Amino acid sequence: MAQCNIESPPAKILASLALTWLLASPPLSFADQDWPCWRGPNGNGIASCSDAPIEWSETSNIIWKSPVPGRGHSSPAVVGRRVFLTTADEQKKEQFAICYSRESGKLLWNRKLYEGGWDSPSMIGRSWANSSPASDGEKVYLVFSHKSKLIVTALDLEGKEVWKKTVGDFISHHGYSASPVMFGSTLILSADHKKGGYLAALDRETGELRWKTMRPAAPSYVAPAVLSVAGRKQLVISGCDLFAGYDPGTGKSLWSSKTTTTECVGTVVASGDLVFASGGYPKNLTVCVNARNPEKVVWKKPIRTYVPCMLTFEGHLYTVTDRGIGYCWEVSTGKEKWKARIGKSFIASPIISGGRIYASSDKGTTHVFSASPEGFKRLATNPLGTEIYATPSICGDRIYLRCASRAGGKRAETLYCIGNTALKK
Repeated sequence: MAQCNIESPPAKILASLALTWLLASPPLSFADQDWPCWRGPNGNGIASCSDAPIEWSETSNIIWKSPVPGRGHSSPAVVGRRVFLTTADEQKKEQFAICYSRESGKLLWNRKLYEGGWDSPSMIGRSWANSSPASDGEKVYLVFSHKSKLIVTALDLEGKEVWKKTVGDFISHHGYSASPVMFGSTLILSADHKKGGYLAALDRETGELRWKTMRPAAPSYVAPAVLSVAGRKQLVISGCDLFAGYDPGTGKSLWSSKTTTTECVGTVVASGDLVFASGGYPKNLTVCVNARNPEKVVWKKPIRTYVPCMLTFEGHLYTVTDRGIGYCWEVSTGKEKWKARIGKSFIASPIISGGRIYASSDKGTTHVFSASPEGFKRLATNPLGTEIYATPSICGDRIYLRCASRAGGKRAETLYCIGNTALKK
């Protein structure tokens, strides 16, 4: 992987400064009751709370619900007293950041960020607001593709712009979907595309570019993950026919292996030094490699989980494929522990809370089942709306779920806060 010298000062000085800034800045920490970004505070899709409801409906266990203007597939970021989303008005071609009260669901503000200049994603059920927000409790960070550029905007908690940064080109294949991840004092994002992609880190306080590392010229959609593997924090990403790890402080390539497909979507997960990816196109593949010896495939299967992310939990890898088949595999060997039909089709990623897996189908039903290798055990089937494309966020024993319903040929989105109403004070 080549390090990209894109502006003065030189790359070596940038890397040294980046490390100095990271060492000087306090580590990020979030309350157990927060869900600050895509895949949650630990970037693995596992919630720290254990008492989120198992069952709900339009008339039960709903704390509040609020209409969401426009359309988007981003997941809620929940920090402190606020819930953040992105959305888009498809008629006016405008893109927005919106904020709700966590307690009541009241819309606090709706900030238009961009208008016009949209790319043309070709996927059915597409959205121009796919990337989930990230918030460090002081600002919220939004990433959009606009006029073939990737642009990051930082807003304060009242919706006022703090800074805006054009990071680089983005030539759309199916639209932009990767969500940013926070590390130290930086915001890290990926932008794989067919004209030459990159990873980049921005200073969260100022928007200044800390580092930028080039990636292959190939379309892929994976949000990077910061994982503890091979004795250190690594920024790990799949796609572009590579499994790769980078230093999240400098962007320096640590390792790469040609062990994934070209197009991947789901974020990488890990168990110990084992890392797992699944794609996509042009072939179906689920693969496990060891980050200490990434050229050697530990195990692989000709099974595709294209859009949803996978989960690792207590020595096992769980997945719900796009076509609704659930699997549980032993992480070290790939041995299948069970296989079951979960539902019809899935875009959203499953989340684990309290030893249970919550998997929302694009037909509007959230399936809850045990995260156990002992066999598939369905706990509940919860219909709400008619479409769910956004992954739920689970924190503080509540579920924040973005749904859509169709009536009279019109589509309308709703953000639900789901909790055990019998326990609500």
